[in-house]
Amino acid sequence: MRLTGARPLRRIAWRMLFLAGLMPFGWVAGGMAATSQAPEAKPVLAVCADPSNLPYSNDRMEGFENRIASLLAADLGAELRYRWNMQRRGFFRRTLMAGACDVVISVPAALSIVATTRPYFTSSYVFVTRSRDGLHLASFDDPALRTARIGLHMLGADGANPQPAMALASRGITGRIVGFPMWAGDEVPNPQGKIIEAVASGEIDVAIVWGPFAGFFAKPYGDALRIDPVPPDPRLAGIPFTYAMAIGVRKSDTVLRDRLQAALDRHQPEIDAILRDYGIPLAPPAAGAAGP
Repeated sequence: MRLTGARPLRRIAWRMLFLAGLMPFGWVAGGMAATSQAPEAKPVLAVCADPSNLPYSNDRMEGFENRIASLLAADLGAELRYRWNMQRRGFFRRTLMAGACDVVISVPAALSIVATTRPYFTSSYVFVTRSRDGLHLASFDDPALRTARIGLHMLGADGANPQPAMALASRGITGRIVGFPMWAGDEVPNPQGKIIEAVASGEIDVAIVWGPFAGFFAKPYGDALRIDPVPPDPRLAGIPFTYAMAIGVRKSDTVLRDRLQAALDRHQPEIDAILRDYGIPLAPPAAGAAGP
């Protein structure tokens, strides 16, 4: 058995983060219970995740979502099972809403189509530069951006531009932008990190990247790369560059949501340590963050 339990511009912004029912059962008041048909069966925590999307997850269990899921399953006394699905457009429709799983480990806390725990981490877009260049970028109005070669992740063919592309376009900074695909075939390992490699090699001068990708893939370079948070852009009112992230379940699975919240509360220091181990740049929750 399984453990179960906006606007248009904001929708475009959320798409960058993940690009992307069955009736709950197996819970009774005060604890978990096996079904009468299998009284000795161990409950299952069914998680949907991307099989190739580091630092979040992969099918070799190398992502921070994999480690957090293992921690939560152990706390709940549950067997952890995965349903793998690429995090593209329609991910939630194909997975959580179709009953293929009961939990997605990291979703924007303001995502209205799911029930979420309280945020367990907050991160932001960041500027990634070479330390030796002495760039200390603090906003999209920095004059250095007008002459720099700027790398951005490309979202695909659905026509949505990431927030940094909107901010740069509003200032007429478009001529020196280099696009890097978020996904590639199996022959290209970790395509999400190619943009960081390009900064380190000198191919581009600045990467403007979602923080977890930047921190994880920049970590091997140590002090050679500099990471600075991207602040809210006054020209894009209502478009966040900082996001509070939570665990998502189906809206009907509030019992599961509450038990996951209790497990998060018990293990938040360990989760914080996992995020630090992956180099995830953490931001304090703030008025500019996307949250409940």
